[in-house]
Amino acid sequence: MLTKLVFKNVGKSMQDYTVYFFTLVFGVSIFYMFNSIYAQQEIMVVTEILTDSMIALRKILSVISVFVAVILGFLIVYANSFFIRRRKKEMGIYMTLGMSKSKISAIFVLETFLMGLLALIAGLVTGVFGSQFMSVFTAKIFEADMTAYKFIFSPDAAVKSILYFAVIFLTVIIFNTIAVSKYKLIDLIYGGRKNESLKIRSTGLSLLVFLASIVSLGTAYALVLKNGIININGTFLWSIILGTVGSLLFFFSLSGILTKLVQSNKKLYYKNLTMFVTRQLTSKINTNFISISVVSIVLLLVIGIFSTGYSMKNILSADLKETAPYDVSFYGSNEERSHETIYESLPLTIRSIDVISHEYSVYRGNLCYKDFPVDYSSLSFDIGKRVLDFVMFSDYQKFLEMQGKEKNDLSGNEYFIIATGDVYQHIAQQFLDKNVTIPLGDKVLQPKGKVQNIKLSNSDSGITFVVNDAFSKNLDKSPDHVLNMISKTGEGSKELQAKLNQYSKSQEYQEKGFWYYSSREDIYASSIAMKAIISFLAIYLGIVFMVACAAILAIQQLAQAADNKERYALLRKLGAEKKMLDRALFIQILCYFLLPLMLGIAHSIVGLKAVNDVMMAFEHVNVMDSVLIPALFIIVIYSVYFELTYIGCKHILRRDHY
Repeated sequence: MLTKLVFKNVGKSMQDYTVYFFTLVFGVSIFYMFNSIYAQQEIMVVTEILTDSMIALRKILSVISVFVAVILGFLIVYANSFFIRRRKKEMGIYMTLGMSKSKISAIFVLETFLMGLLALIAGLVTGVFGSQFMSVFTAKIFEADMTAYKFIFSPDAAVKSILYFAVIFLTVIIFNTIAVSKYKLIDLIYGGRKNESLKIRSTGLSLLVFLASIVSLGTAYALVLKNGIININGTFLWSIILGTVGSLLFFFSLSGILTKLVQSNKKLYYKNLTMFVTRQLTSKINTNFISISVVSIVLLLVIGIFSTGYSMKNILSADLKETAPYDVSFYGSNEERSHETIYESLPLTIRSIDVISHEYSVYRGNLCYKDFPVDYSSLSFDIGKRVLDFVMFSDYQKFLEMQGKEKNDLSGNEYFIIATGDVYQHIAQQFLDKNVTIPLGDKVLQPKGKVQNIKLSNSDSGITFVVNDAFSKNLDKSPDHVLNMISKTGEGSKELQAKLNQYSKSQEYQEKGFWYYSSREDIYASSIAMKAIISFLAIYLGIVFMVACAAILAIQQLAQAADNKERYALLRKLGAEKKMLDRALFIQILCYFLLPLMLGIAHSIVGLKAVNDVMMAFEHVNVMDSVLIPALFIIVIYSVYFELTYIGCKHILRRDHY
């Protein structure tokens, strides 16, 4: 008897709450897909660095998956609490017919188990097939060869998905059992007649609170744009606080403002069921203004995370020659070796390769940046106590020659300035604009030309001053040394990298005559690894947050539809047509979904502007160029949940009522 009742209830629940089942299936499939990324390595040809990166990504995703499981667990428990409340009257009827609370709990345990099992099976099947398509995306991010493609199944990801979701559903079962044990018969029978409380506020107070929310949000936006998101200081903290408070006040006052606006247009207010829709919508906003505010803030994170993560795929893919102009750069000093140069300390296997090489010195004196009238506030750290870096003019000429650039002239009382990165170029430009002189030896050097964006080595970043060779005697006597090497052929570059890999694993490398080396291939692989990790984490969290936001809004509307069945039935008895009722329901759900999305978009416009400033300064990546695809994805997910919610609400209201 109980089994028959359980199957009947599960079938009815899936019809009423398709959103809930869809969320379960989607959550399991996404969980499996992202935890199976490491298994996809079998069908890709990647370098050793990328292999290590995939291992690191697997570990990071394992940790993040715990956080994701907590979010999905909270979402499932949250949804389940709405459905338990919705079925109070049903439980009251069971108890009236003599069924004990233990048997009622057993019904809910079996229902939860059966629905969870079906969702787990459907989710794993969807995830297994979805991961095959995701392997293409993974290969694109890692820029790997997929000629050895085959169907991949990850037992580890499957077991992990089963275990995590088993724990989640066990928590739901415990929650349901405790909830049923606390209910009283009188509350269960009349539970469906209790309406949501409506806090009555005057129009004047609503308007005042609304204006306060606009001021709070406007101030928060201004602080973010002025301070940026890199400087985590008091100003940044205040922008977060004001943004959060502004969002809460916005939705707290919106019900009163919205009602007054619609009422001011009598023709609209009394047309069809506008009055009823307005009351329903404002009542729900008034009751759930905190959760709606949280949704709008999380949507900011979703849009920002998605757009930033997706834009990361553009980093370093096109301008590697500018980022790493040399096949390899070695870094060291006189203290690290017994040989005269870094080149002489290298093994014969590397020196035998036909390359163009040049070793130069980086000199430092007693001059600090604070000694010059330049504004350094654009930097996120204190550069004032740092000493200036100098290279000699003859070395500078060699850089130009190796990179195929035109050579320059420099007189004895002038200096060139080299800067890499927009932030450093801004600082360097001030030396030229303010005609800053540099005292060196018995001369005062004047700036010449314009700021030059030349990479002195593969890992070079910052500001360097070029002076004539004669000034080396006025600087430190133990300069750092850098050796740059460029192979004359493409095959030579591959051979050089292979020899470097062998050398770095040999015993001889432990006694190397330099600190470290930075090769173009390693930089490229590290860049791919970095953008892959950030992209996957951003997309993973973005999808989960997006689903959580849409599901919360959907569940609230489904719960309201269940509570308002009698109201819609009464409207039908009063002569309202089904088409009119469907239209009223459509408008109500659409407005409920759009309001937090619109505020979330407003937050995102400001947030993305601040993020874009940082990305342009450090990585030359325009986040705004990558907004379209994430926006389309968000719209699709949001639209699917809206449509499922509308269909579910119609099914709840139409069954035996209109």
